[in-house]
Amino acid sequence: MWARFANRVATVPYRHQSWGVCMTTEAVRHPLTYVRQQRGWSMEKLAYHLNLAAQRRGLRIAADRSRIYRWEHRRVGAPSDLYQELLADVLGIDSARWRTMTWPWWLPAYDRPFPFSPAGVRAAHTELLVDLDQPDRRTFLVLAAGSLVGMATEWSRVEPERLAGALAGRRVDESLLTWLESSVERLPGLANTSPQECADLLGAAMRVTISLLDSARYDEPTGHRLRTVLAHAAQSAAWLQFDQGHHASAQHHWRTALHSAHSADDRDLGAGVLSDLAYSATWLGHPSEAVEILSLARTRTRYATARSLLDVRRARALAVLQDDVGTARALNDAEHQLERGRAQPAPPWVSWMSSADLAVDAGRCWLDLGDPRRATAALEEGLGLLVPERGRTRAIMLTYRAHAALANHDVDAAVADTRTALDTALGTGASRCLDLVRSTLRESLEPHKGETAVRDLRSYAHQQLTSVRA
Repeated sequence: MWARFANRVATVPYRHQSWGVCMTTEAVRHPLTYVRQQRGWSMEKLAYHLNLAAQRRGLRIAADRSRIYRWEHRRVGAPSDLYQELLADVLGIDSARWRTMTWPWWLPAYDRPFPFSPAGVRAAHTELLVDLDQPDRRTFLVLAAGSLVGMATEWSRVEPERLAGALAGRRVDESLLTWLESSVERLPGLANTSPQECADLLGAAMRVTISLLDSARYDEPTGHRLRTVLAHAAQSAAWLQFDQGHHASAQHHWRTALHSAHSADDRDLGAGVLSDLAYSATWLGHPSEAVEILSLARTRTRYATARSLLDVRRARALAVLQDDVGTARALNDAEHQLERGRAQPAPPWVSWMSSADLAVDAGRCWLDLGDPRRATAALEEGLGLLVPERGRTRAIMLTYRAHAALANHDVDAAVADTRTALDTALGTGASRCLDLVRSTLRESLEPHKGETAVRDLRSYAHQQLTSVRA
């Protein structure tokens, strides 16, 4: 089953890829083959570029079709360091990546997932560490001590020497592990008020946890808990990256979260990570992949609240596909599961799911299906239920309601909601929200650009956005 999950994750490409050239592992057997096909290069053409790169360095090599064929068909070991360096040069990849990650995992062939094996887990960890590119794996204690409200008690019980000792190969003790778990569980609460600080802390937490997994001594139950911590931290960090429009980095984090959840044997958490990937696919305009991923993910969820989240994300994807019957059924399923979930505790990764979240997604669904009246009703319900701290969600809701107002030919209401959405999005600093508002200004309000209210709004938005860039 998890191999099938991996193949579906493979169809969610990264930002710098073309969504139109996705290939499954059955179609392309080696990452280097994918790299060539993505660029339209034959083996001879790649050999030509390698020879040119060598000439620029004053070197003579013997790159030809047969050598590349052997690399791709695994009839030889990894290319030499010189050839890997030249490949990185030709492909425009930073040397730190190929020096840190093993062949062929550093190649940008994201259609090929890491295997769900110890080697695959190590590759995912290494990829994430390269992506984080932070200098000190031990800074988490220092950062957390000065940043997290309510951490004083845990801090007083966990001396820095315990972390240093564990990183040096000594055993991970219970107090250190409990402190790390509670810290990572609380960190997402900073995302709404201090997103950059939250990202820094999550990055440090992931580095610490990977270091502990690699160098400390621990029994198997402790290893499971460490992998779960890493999965939670990577999942939270992925959303921060996604909100800033860093989709490649977000998927690096989600990939690590999925491997960590799998190695910790936490199928619910793995399903949650897959649902995040599905949501990002729908957001980026590829709902068919989302539907397939969600259908696989739902088979592994035990918690009703988790099933509600997966159902509402399935509804979003089906609405984009104009499946009104399937959308309505998925929304009904989501509401039913959310109600059932009130009787049981939800796992941390979905504990935020609420009726407000269901309402905002329902509103977007009805918009996509051409029913602005139902969309407005759902969004107004959601805005009434949403807690003040959820600024990013509020900005998105207001933008959707502006779209519904335009569909109902109420330009004044659309202008008012767009302005409030802009102010709210600026307060969050989330690029995803700002991009949605910009799109509304550029496209949805374009037919009404001659009206005074729209002109005033565009002038106001220009001033506000210019000041942010400055």
